[in-house]
Amino acid sequence: MASSRRIKELLGLLRQKLYDEVDRVSRTVVSVFNEKVLSLGQEDLWRLIDGITGGLGYTAEDRDVTRLIIYGSYIAWVEAVKPGSRVLEIGTGLGRTCYSVLSTALPSLYLTIDSSPEILAIALYRNPYPLFQEALWNPVVKLCLCDAAIAVRHMNDFFDHIIHDGGPNPNKNPALFSRTFLSDLVSLLKAGGTLSVFGGKNRKWQDRLYRELKALDLSVSSEPLPYSPVIVFHCIKR
Repeated sequence: MASSRRIKELLGLLRQKLYDEVDRVSRTVVSVFNEKVLSLGQEDLWRLIDGITGGLGYTAEDRDVTRLIIYGSYIAWVEAVKPGSRVLEIGTGLGRTCYSVLSTALPSLYLTIDSSPEILAIALYRNPYPLFQEALWNPVVKLCLCDAAIAVRHMNDFFDHIIHDGGPNPNKNPALFSRTFLSDLVSLLKAGGTLSVFGGKNRKWQDRLYRELKALDLSVSSEPLPYSPVIVFHCIKR
């Protein structure tokens, strides 16, 4: 995480919608971790990735890039993204969902938020998936190094599409799946805009998230990932 001074600076820039500056500051902080990630052995690199993301398809048993891209497309709900759309993403990770969107339709803005400078350093400088790394250097992509639960409360903007892939296990980061946070996300969505929320594989969390999303007056459908117990919720703001 960035220092308190940097966080304050980033929040001020977010309030002003100065996303180029948000990106510049975030990448500057992340670049400090470049040397650390470049010095890691291969197994240490994967251990760090697994420890931070706990992510679907990033485990030692399932690192196949084709399956990652398929899952990324479901999570991102790429069919909902139109050329020129303004996209907000919660949870950058290695850039899987970013790649999925950019390989389908080029948005005018892809603002992606993550709180881990280590995972962003890996994603930008030593990504085991070069396609994902390349996507994160696309000029339309703007990085924001911040806790998303804090960042969204300071934003005053509207987006056509929002991808919530933050925290692969809702149990480990319940703040990002709370009614308050989901409500904050919906407030940033244009009328008729679309929202994709990673629902995990825990049935209790899936049921809870479905109820919370319906309570926000969204049109909600649940989409199971192929050959997986994981659910993704695709929502439309009425």
